[in-house]
Amino acid sequence: MKFKLYIISSLLLLLTSCREGIVEFQQPSQTQNVVQTANIYISSFPSGADIYWENNPTNKVTPDSLIGIQPGSYIVKLKLLGYADQSVPVVVTAGQKKYISVRFNEF
Repeated sequence: MKFKLYIISSLLLLLTSCREGIVEFQQPSQTQNVVQTANIYISSFPSGADIYWENNPTNKVTPDSLIGIQPGSYIVKLKLLGYADQSVPVVVTAGQKKYISVRFNEF
């Protein structure tokens, strides 16, 4: 009887302790190392135009860039004294580099 009890307890100990030495490696996720944002590069002629993002000032002037933009649809507005404002609709996807070039027309 003691022998059966010894065998059963040994098996239980063996089964519960085997798991501890196992190292599991996680499979790389599909989203790892995938760029989730976009970059927009903006230039104008003449240069020096104020850049507005969704009607909010960015405190940047052309030529410059907007980095780390979430995918979506946006409006970039450029304002330069003495010229008509220019609005440009922009659609960006993850990992995309978008280039915007605007030529201002005098009033």
